[in-house]
Amino acid sequence: MENENIENLDQIGIGNRETTSLQAKPVAVVGHRIEEVTNKAKEKVGKKVVLICKHPDKTDKNIEISQVKYLKGDKIASSGLWFNLDEDNKIPKQSALAITLGKYGCSTIAELDGKTVLTDLSNNYLVVKAY
Repeated sequence: MENENIENLDQIGIGNRETTSLQAKPVAVVGHRIEEVTNKAKEKVGKKVVLICKHPDKTDKNIEISQVKYLKGDKIASSGLWFNLDEDNKIPKQSALAITLGKYGCSTIAELDGKTVLTDLSNNYLVVKAY
């Protein structure tokens, strides 16, 4: 958007294009990053793993997934892929991240690169399916 139109933002009309959501399909993990997450007050609240993925229906650019649905006990739970360490400086065994890694035969986050992972929908967003 042009800078000279900034004062006229209240004059922009409603578009007529329908938004399309991506379907839950297997995606290829092409990379990852671990990023600091902050709250609205700009306070650091933790680190989250972000998987950079290639979706078969989105050929123009990669998508990013940082949430997972996994089996917690006998129920399906949703969680962010939070990066935490236990007292041995390892990923906690029962964490959503550890369960996701185990589901795809990985012992480290880096081992997810190059893997194909299943996806599911959660609140109209794609998440990794780890159950």
